[in-house]
Amino acid sequence: MAAIALVAIGPSAALGQPSGDSLDGLPIRRVDVIARDLYDPLPGGPLRPLYRLADVIHIRTRSSTIHYALLLDPGEPWSAERGKENERVLRALGILEPIRVEGRRAGETGDSVDVVVETRDDWTTQPEFAIQSAQQDLFLTVALTERNFMGLGKFISLSYREAPEGITRGIEYLDPNVLGSRLRFAGHAATSNEGASQGIDLGVPFYAESAPHSYGLKWNLATSVARLYQSGDEAARFDRRVEETQVYWGQGFRMPRDIVRITGMFVVRDRRFGESELQPGAPEEFAGGEENVHERRWGGEAQWWRPAFVELEGVERLGGIEDVDLGPSVRVTAGYSPQWLGATADEGYFGTRLDGGFPAGSRAFGLGAIDFRTRIRNREPLETVTRGQARWVMQVGRLNTFLLAGYGAAAYRPERDFQEILGGLSGMRALPVRGMTGHQAWRFNAEHRWWVGRDFFQLLSLGTAAFYDVGRTWGPGASPGGWRQDAGFGIRIALPRSGQDRVARIDIAWPVARFPGDDRGPVLSFGSGQAF
Repeated sequence: MAAIALVAIGPSAALGQPSGDSLDGLPIRRVDVIARDLYDPLPGGPLRPLYRLADVIHIRTRSSTIHYALLLDPGEPWSAERGKENERVLRALGILEPIRVEGRRAGETGDSVDVVVETRDDWTTQPEFAIQSAQQDLFLTVALTERNFMGLGKFISLSYREAPEGITRGIEYLDPNVLGSRLRFAGHAATSNEGASQGIDLGVPFYAESAPHSYGLKWNLATSVARLYQSGDEAARFDRRVEETQVYWGQGFRMPRDIVRITGMFVVRDRRFGESELQPGAPEEFAGGEENVHERRWGGEAQWWRPAFVELEGVERLGGIEDVDLGPSVRVTAGYSPQWLGATADEGYFGTRLDGGFPAGSRAFGLGAIDFRTRIRNREPLETVTRGQARWVMQVGRLNTFLLAGYGAAAYRPERDFQEILGGLSGMRALPVRGMTGHQAWRFNAEHRWWVGRDFFQLLSLGTAAFYDVGRTWGPGASPGGWRQDAGFGIRIALPRSGQDRVARIDIAWPVARFPGDDRGPVLSFGSGQAF
């Protein structure tokens, strides 16, 4: 397994006349795209016919799809940093891997640049059969997903999901470049035996670090049955209906090292909760009658961001480059919802988010974030939620990666359906899926991963892991006792030529401390992605 590669991508270079052999600042004459198939050139060996068959039935990404995603146009100045940013943009598509984005001196006088963009496709047609299980809870997903429909970069998915609460059938669609423009459209719809949801997202995001504008419309409507849990068992339920519409517009400013974005928005949010049905022994905080809350909020968000991307290999994925931003970022959001506009009451809204990280040598880094939001009515805060998370990643040698992770959350007078959950699929692997609940939570994880091998026959990557989990919750619905602890080991499996390179995990965990009602035997949990 390749070692972690921490390659810092610094601030933008000044786009003036190039010095020496540097191409930075020269105008782009043309952009040439070389789109390669899954296996190009075909590997040798006994599996060569299988590789050839995969290329035959796979529809290669069209050159025009790659052109639409790129942030390079003839006449614009070239810089090595822009090349790196375009590599990140291509990787974010989840349908291909950029082999190179490089500039070459062009023209008889060498006063311009020809840019070569070479990519290799991933397998994007994914019949998905995922089972996520921890103790008595079983979550089944059967889906057919195409992330690159007809080579056009469009995403479409049909899904069937089965959980203890019921069955859900859904469809999703995403077009990141409508008609070759920067316009993005996403839509989803789902039905279940307890409700339905649908939504659309249409607009132009901040698609690049230097993007000057952002605007759009979002709408979502969801009806469901909300459930609250105590000690892993359902303690209350009530009908829930939430509809939200948001119109936004923003302006971006790129400075030599920093990015500033200012966005204005108008939000219409209507929330209806039905009367709670309580089980015997349920906390009194779970009770409540019918509730209707209307928000009509004018607001704005300001963000300051200093990008500092690093390229990692062999941390969260079992193959390929991962882009992580260790640069600081601050977001501040504020708004006001007046009663005369149809709101339930005059109230304000405030939120902030802080992100940042730091490298520690060539094989380690730290990353953290804090998020805070609240509503203010009659000078009193309500529905206040604070969440924080941090990670430390260090690679020892070429095949061992050590991770530490922490998560904390606290709520004050939250919405009635709010509940923090720690369990078998969220970092406490010897507990049921909803083993611990409450309004406050702490969770810490340590995991040591060994990379057994990557790209076996260019079809499979394999790793193993040993872990230790510690967690606790407080408040309504929390289990009695102190900190829960568990330890165990697991297997990590990935298909390196598959889009997103998702990691499947299989973990066996044992409780370390005994509590009333705890199962002392080993617990098997498995699913896609990491548990924390």
